[in-house]
Amino acid sequence: MNPTAPTTRRDDRGVVALEMVMALPILVMLIVGVVVLGNALSVKTQTVGLARDGARAAALGQPLPAGTSITSASCPSPSDPTRSVTVTATRPLVLRSVPFLPALLPSSLSETVTMRCGA
Repeated sequence: MNPTAPTTRRDDRGVVALEMVMALPILVMLIVGVVVLGNALSVKTQTVGLARDGARAAALGQPLPAGTSITSASCPSPSDPTRSVTVTATRPLVLRSVPFLPALLPSSLSETVTMRCGA
């Protein structure tokens, strides 16, 4: 080591903070997007199940669950397998308070299921 040679040292103290400032918004948007997408898929799965339950109840002549409605002619009798009934279920989609998402997401999700009468 030469004691007369000048030593140059790079000052990297602010680089980590700058990298975090640049990467953090992207990571936060990614996490929020995953949460919102997961919520939307969960509501869609619940809506499909609700529509299926409503179609089964309508096909058997039972009362419909809340949030469902018959969109075609109801079964004249539960034992007529030549006819079918169509039921639509609608559920509200929550997490619309996230900025910029209300324009991208619908306010509710609807699903339609058709089932044979007496099934």
